[in-house]
Amino acid sequence: MFEVWRLAYTISNENQPWATKAVPNVKKVLTVAASGDQALFYKLAGAEIVDTFDITANARVIQDIKYVAVKNIDWIDYPVLLEKLHFKTGHDIKSVLNDFNLWNSMPDETRKIIEKKGSEYTIGQGLAPSTHPENIPTKDDYAKLKGMLTGPFNFILSDIASLKLKANQTYDIINISNIFDFCHEEQAQKKILDNLSENLDANGRIAYLPQCQKIKYDNLRTEKVVYEKTLSYDKNTKMILFQKTR
Repeated sequence: MFEVWRLAYTISNENQPWATKAVPNVKKVLTVAASGDQALFYKLAGAEIVDTFDITANARVIQDIKYVAVKNIDWIDYPVLLEKLHFKTGHDIKSVLNDFNLWNSMPDETRKIIEKKGSEYTIGQGLAPSTHPENIPTKDDYAKLKGMLTGPFNFILSDIASLKLKANQTYDIINISNIFDFCHEEQAQKKILDNLSENLDANGRIAYLPQCQKIKYDNLRTEKVVYEKTLSYDKNTKMILFQKTR
């Protein structure tokens, strides 16, 4: 059962510039939507198709806000917008977006989600955006994104167990962020890996970025997927890769 209205993160607590470039030559991506940063940085890394999924519709909200912001406001105003959205003192999301003249540019479906929630907070999970400056695009990258983005990212409302039934194409990589931190049973994880492998191209990968890893994967092998390797950025940041075998 997925939590349609779980509070979404305002900014990622993973290092997205590193994570989205850790596997080179990725052109088709399915990633957790989360704070919307994954999608933006995969585009910067060269992905041509970036589809997203999440258990909360609020992840779609922050992802669409970031898309509209990149297209419509200056780089210097982008972190200011995120800070105001995170704290929203005395305001709801709609009023903050109106302050930046973004409300009328939001996708219709996303405006409906925001209005359905009224003044309730839909985003604001985690730490403030200023604590993760690595996930704010540089001025040059922001300018690139303005030209690269042609429409909001495709969003699938789904938990990870149901995802294979809702994703309608195959990908070079599926980024599940740290979802396995909350799915501790090895057999359950193996089932998810096998199911998701059906949405991978030949030799495609599933990327897991643990923050509280419960299982050792060195010898993990399922019917369709095998543990490939672990990439590290620093002692606290790593990516575990599983590769499709058939």
